[in-house]
Amino acid sequence: MKHLLVTNDYPPKIGGIQSLLWEWWRRLPPESFAVLTSPYAGSEAFDAGEPYRIERTREPVLLPHPLMVRQVNDLAREVGADLVVLDPAVPLGLIGPSLDLPYDLVLHGAEVTVPGRLPGAKQTLAYTLTRARHIIAAGGYPAAEAEHAAGRDLPITVVPCGVDPDRFRPLTDAERAAARKHFDIPVDAEVIVSVSRLVPRKGFDTAIRAAARLRATRPDLLLVIAGGGRDDDRLRRLADELDAPVRFLGRVPNADLPPLFGCGDVFTMLCRNRWGGLEQEGFGIVFIEAAACGVPQVAGDSGGAAEAVADGETGFVIADPENVQSVVDAFTTLLDDDALRTRMGQRSRERVLDGFAYDVLARRLGDTLGVDD
Repeated sequence: MKHLLVTNDYPPKIGGIQSLLWEWWRRLPPESFAVLTSPYAGSEAFDAGEPYRIERTREPVLLPHPLMVRQVNDLAREVGADLVVLDPAVPLGLIGPSLDLPYDLVLHGAEVTVPGRLPGAKQTLAYTLTRARHIIAAGGYPAAEAEHAAGRDLPITVVPCGVDPDRFRPLTDAERAAARKHFDIPVDAEVIVSVSRLVPRKGFDTAIRAAARLRATRPDLLLVIAGGGRDDDRLRRLADELDAPVRFLGRVPNADLPPLFGCGDVFTMLCRNRWGGLEQEGFGIVFIEAAACGVPQVAGDSGGAAEAVADGETGFVIADPENVQSVVDAFTTLLDDDALRTRMGQRSRERVLDGFAYDVLARRLGDTLGVDD
């Protein structure tokens, strides 16, 4: 069965969802699908290098309107598709019930959580969800949110965020030392790495406060933060005010991410719920990337983060991620116990290979989409 993927989020546009979709779909047989997406700088060269068909709209953003319905229907007929896959469910997925072909929806989290809790929007979302042939959820959290919004069970396959374990892998001692030198990190430092957009929901302020509290007893501690975002200035001011041992790397090139994850002793992202639960962590692919590198993780209990981190097995999930002392305790437990860090790091890597490697997930996606039918 052939399908047409319709999404605003596809490379060369940069982001977690863009990478996720590309890693999933590039592993499917190229003759089994085509892609309709929005234009982006550098897309001509990217599209030419892919072995499947990619069409770009003239409009900068794909929105749910009658002309988009017609464009999707026309391209689906042209490529001989039997199915349309819409990403995300809101707003683009709202065209689903108006299409000529059956449609599947891809869910990530926030695009379902917010409308699913607002009366008028919830009804529209429920209508779209209940008429889909199938739901592809990037984790148990968006799957549960979808069924909450729909008010009933839905045909759902969970295909979580994944990682390429050949690219994200444990470093040798020599590679670890070289990575630390590259990022100007002392070779003998106790390093806690955090990578994400710098926004309030990610909990960097709590990590900074925890690092500041630990400085007196752990003079070699360094919290390394990579990423950019609207919270950047506030976080830098906080680190200065507390004289916290923090290094801000800014936005890090994609090629530098594996060695950055791998050179840390611990990875953390203390994600938290905001706005009464309207804003939560969808999954947290960074936890899986750290796990693939054999680095234990400390996460905040928000949305799908507790799926990404197995509490007590691959790291710790903090029930109240704004409780600084709880974070301090988790960091201390890991940094004090080399054997525990090693054991959790090894289990993290094993768990990735078993259930989060992209090759494994792509097969699950292909089965769901009937690419061999």
